[in-house]
Amino acid sequence: MAQRIASRRNSQGLIDKPFFLSPRIRLKKISNLSLNQLKEENGFTLVELIVVVMMIGILSSIAIPQFMSAADKAKQKEASAIVASMIKAATAYQTEYGALPQNFGELAEYAKFQECPDTAGDVEGEGGRVCKNATPGPVADDAVSFFASSGHYAVEMLYPHAESGTTSIGTLANLIFQVKANPNGGAYATNGSAVVGCYNPTAATAQVYEYTAKSADKGVKDYKDC
Repeated sequence: MAQRIASRRNSQGLIDKPFFLSPRIRLKKISNLSLNQLKEENGFTLVELIVVVMMIGILSSIAIPQFMSAADKAKQKEASAIVASMIKAATAYQTEYGALPQNFGELAEYAKFQECPDTAGDVEGEGGRVCKNATPGPVADDAVSFFASSGHYAVEMLYPHAESGTTSIGTLANLIFQVKANPNGGAYATNGSAVVGCYNPTAATAQVYEYTAKSADKGVKDYKDC
């Protein structure tokens, strides 16, 4: 019995004894700190903070343009896919019918295209801003131009025409098929990169050309000949 009482007293003594993580101990240590000891505590100086802020600014100035360039390149891939599909469809159409397509209705036999509808709003001025929540619809059969479903590109096909320097426009030998997809909507109309393509049945050549993100290559571009 005496041993149990002694054991309980020892246990109670351990409980009552201040623990090194006890709030009372920590408060006592803080109250015993002198002003000189507080001054000697390590921390960031103003110069160090300025250097860190400058480094963050430099890294941001490098990373943000790279991110924007990658985003614009991803948008351009949509235009490249559209132009390439139109060129392939025109090639198939000419192979089967011996003539070049004159509208999207004739291209639709080999490739389907969707557009951002006019009901979305000012597609030409706002681009992707108004098209992101709009439901894409099929391009009209008699159309020769449309806005991509994302609104980021205005796509146009040129009615088959004679190559420069020729006089006859009635023979297939003098005709080529041309397509252009120009960046569209707000600032992207001047900061985006165009995609153009062409198909020349006489020379049996086709080309899809992507403009780069260089300043001289940005913005709206005209058709190219094959």
